[in-house]
Order: sequence, then structure tokens, then C-alpha cells
Amino acid sequence: MADAPEAPKPPHASPPAQAPAGMPLALVDFLLGGQTCVVATVDEHGEPMTTLMTWVVARNEHSLTMAIDTRGRALKNVRLNGKVAVEVLGDDLCYGLRGVATVEKELMNSTPFPSALVTLRIEEVRDHSAPGIRFMGPTYSFHPGKEHRAGVEESVFNELKGVPPTI
Repeated sequence: MADAPEAPKPPHASPPAQAPAGMPLALVDFLLGGQTCVVATVDEHGEPMTTLMTWVVARNEHSLTMAIDTRGRALKNVRLNGKVAVEVLGDDLCYGLRGVATVEKELMNSTPFPSALVTLRIEEVRDHSAPGIRFMGPTYSFHPGKEHRAGVEESVFNELKGVPPTI
């Protein structure tokens, strides 16, 4: 007797559950602070919105933290639905990350303007590099007389990294 054909799955069926993707170690090391990232959120109408951010730190291969201005649309969108994508651009690195963001701390202590500490739980990691192409990432620097901002950034990065484990 032949097996009955499998019933077709509805187009909205969820894929089977799998372990969340992790960032490769080189990407985690790269995201220790001060790297330019494009962060995308989704508004109440389902429309994407992008923001350029440098206050982004990987805590481990499954999460990263961001300092997000409390006055802007990005934080409003995170609070609304938590859907976030991040494009990480660096020398020989081009990754797309997707996940769910939550506000971990309403008001950070180290930022020069009101910012929330937001944690992104990584659900998908995509390597956007291509064979035979060398990607050169964006960089930034401070104008003369503004070098003190590097100390402010270091404080922000330390707060984003969190307290080291005591175990």
C-alpha cells in the first residue's frame, strides 16, 4: 500500500524550531564598541526605519546592546514591537543580524543625552561577504578639540558591556 501524500502546509506555517544563531567570534570581537552599524526598526505601520549607531557592543555571540536616544523613533519602535535588524560593516566584515530587542535599562548613566540601554537577542546571522570582494568598513574620528569625546564613548561602551560575571 502506498503512503498517502503529505498534506500541503499553509503558506504562513512556522519553520521548525531551531537554536538561535550565534555571531562568529570575529564579529563578537569586532563589536566591542565604536563600530558603525545601521540599525533598522519597524514602526506602527510596518514601515522600516534606519538609524546609524556607533554605541553598539556585543556581550556574547547571542546578544548585543545599544544605547538608543530616548527622544527618537528607534526607541519608540523597539517598545512597540521589538523587531530589529542590524547591518555590521567593517574591514572584511559585512553581516546582517536580526532579532528581538528589549529595553534593559530605561536611562543610562554614561551617555551625554538621554539614552536607554537596549539588548538585542540575536535570532539570525547572515554573512553578506562575497568571494573575491574585499569590503572596507566605515570609520569615524573626532575633530581637533573634541578628543574628550573618546573618554565619554569608553564610559558608554563599558556600561553597555555590563558588569562582568563574578563566578
